[in-house]
Amino acid sequence: MKQADNIILMGRNPLVEALNEGKDIEKVFILDSLRGDIEKEIRGICKDQNIPLSRVPNEKLNALAGNRNHQGVVGMISPIHFQELDDVLSMAFEQGKSPAIVILEGVSDVRNMAAICRSALVFGLDAVVITAKKHAAINSDTIKISAGAILNIPVCREKNMNAVIEKCKMYGIQILATDLHGAVAIDACDFTGPVAIVMGAEDMGVTPETLKQADQKIKIPQVSDFDSLNVSVAAGIIFYQMMRSRA
Repeated sequence: MKQADNIILMGRNPLVEALNEGKDIEKVFILDSLRGDIEKEIRGICKDQNIPLSRVPNEKLNALAGNRNHQGVVGMISPIHFQELDDVLSMAFEQGKSPAIVILEGVSDVRNMAAICRSALVFGLDAVVITAKKHAAINSDTIKISAGAILNIPVCREKNMNAVIEKCKMYGIQILATDLHGAVAIDACDFTGPVAIVMGAEDMGVTPETLKQADQKIKIPQVSDFDSLNVSVAAGIIFYQMMRSRA
């Protein structure tokens, strides 16, 4: 069934079957009052597979399901295949590359997500990494706005930022977090080694917790002290500078 440009799954058995088969699910919505074994099973699988899960009232589920029988659960099928960050990084090293990835911490606007994916592909990044909670929807609009780029660059979905940072450090990847205060200008940064660039949410930027774990804070030099650039514009500038440094 198609609803709001998202293909959805309705019903407990179809959803559990799809989850157990490892289908790429964008998000799961579950009735806020649902309890019991089926609720525990769905919640456990979503946790294991880093699938966002939201508890919502019945009205929301009815709207998603077009007022059809949903049995208290609705799942949105992702239009893309989520890849494992471990696999992407391992393959890059095996190919003799110095991997470069972008980590999106809470970027929630579809247009920004799409534009960042497009720039990441154009400037040669190896992957775009998101976390299970608070990320922009990935749907037909995202594909269209990105001009199809999101279909051609690996997108990895991890449990949370701690899991992403832990994997990056395990592979010896330098974590560069964008920030306006006490940061190094990007034209003075060394992008030649394995790097992960962290771009923060549109309203708050990179969280203080992530900034503490970063190896270096970076910024784009500005002529005026006007508010910072839009996150997707900033990402494109940083990616371009990284490409030039590596060339």
